[in-house]
Amino acid sequence: MSTSTQVMELFNIFSKTYGKEDAQVIVKDIEEIIDSRKQDLATKGDVFEVKKEIKEVELKLTKEIEAVKLEVEKVRSNLIKWVIGLMIAQTSITVTVVVALLK
Repeated sequence: MSTSTQVMELFNIFSKTYGKEDAQVIVKDIEEIIDSRKQDLATKGDVFEVKKEIKEVELKLTKEIEAVKLEVEKVRSNLIKWVIGLMIAQTSITVTVVVALLK
C-alpha cells in the first residue's frame, strides 16, 4: 500500500468523524510527524555504510594489533638477552669475589 493511498484512507476515516476541514488538518499533522520521524530512520544503505566502516576499522585494528605483537616480541627478546647477560655478569662477579676471598 502506497503512502498516498494510506493518506487518502486516513482522510476518509477522519472526515467521517470530524469533517473534511478537520480531517485535512489531522492528516497533515500526521504526515508531518511521519516525515520528521523518517529522518531518524536508517536505510539499508545507511546500515551497509556503517557495516563497511566497521569492517575497515576492524582491519585497521587487526593490523595495529599485529604490529604491537611484533613490537612486544622484539622487546621480549631484547629483555631476555639483557637478563641472560646480567646473570652471566653477576655470576662472574660473584665467582671473582669468592675466589678473591678464598686467597
